[in-house]
Amino acid sequence: MRILFLIFVSFFAFTDDHKSMYQPMYAEYSYCSQIVEDDDKAQEMFQATVAAWLKHATSFENDISVSALFPIFTNEEMRGGSDFFFVTHGPSRSALGEFTEKMYALMGADDNMPEAPFECEDNSEAFQRVGPSSDDVQYDEFAVDYWPCTYDEGADPEKLRELQATFAKEHYANGAKGGYRFIYPGAGGPRGQGPDFWISAGAPGLAARGENSDIFWEKSYGSAAERGRWDHMSCDTPSTWYGYRLK
Repeated sequence: MRILFLIFVSFFAFTDDHKSMYQPMYAEYSYCSQIVEDDDKAQEMFQATVAAWLKHATSFENDISVSALFPIFTNEEMRGGSDFFFVTHGPSRSALGEFTEKMYALMGADDNMPEAPFECEDNSEAFQRVGPSSDDVQYDEFAVDYWPCTYDEGADPEKLRELQATFAKEHYANGAKGGYRFIYPGAGGPRGQGPDFWISAGAPGLAARGENSDIFWEKSYGSAAERGRWDHMSCDTPSTWYGYRLK
């Protein structure tokens, strides 16, 4: 079963009203595998492909952001058979659709579009609720942990989000850096007994991720909000990925 992921490419300021703490966001994911055996050649081809793609993606007005993520702490199940993935974020599904149609047209008309060293066979989409973060910086590189979660019996999703936001602000006040999101799978996501949602927690690099973990166990763990959120959800082992913002 493929795990759905997302990254932090933008952050939002705090608010005292928990209902307005969360900002809506939409995402599309492409799961890819390297098909060129020589790593040096593949890296050179990857850079050329991204450069050509960016030329088209920035040639017209849009509010779309794109990043590539690579595995750090994962296993075969978490990777779902792929080597890495791209995630595209937009303010609405229509904005994502318009961007995709325009890019298909531009790349299809480009006779000099470089050959990609990878294939992307599977795609999915998701709706997200972007929670409060430590700042409003857009990081060019970042580490992200993803927890697949299910609602417990009698869970109150709104109360869960309120508790998570309260805990997150406590964590940031203790010195943690980054942000988090709730991720709700859409078309192309897992069926049947898959997770109800994911929580992703991003940090500006592996050192910051490690520091966030230390702060959690030394200062943030055990507060009423931190403990209370587990009355509404259960989460499985996370995976960790490293991301690069392309656009």
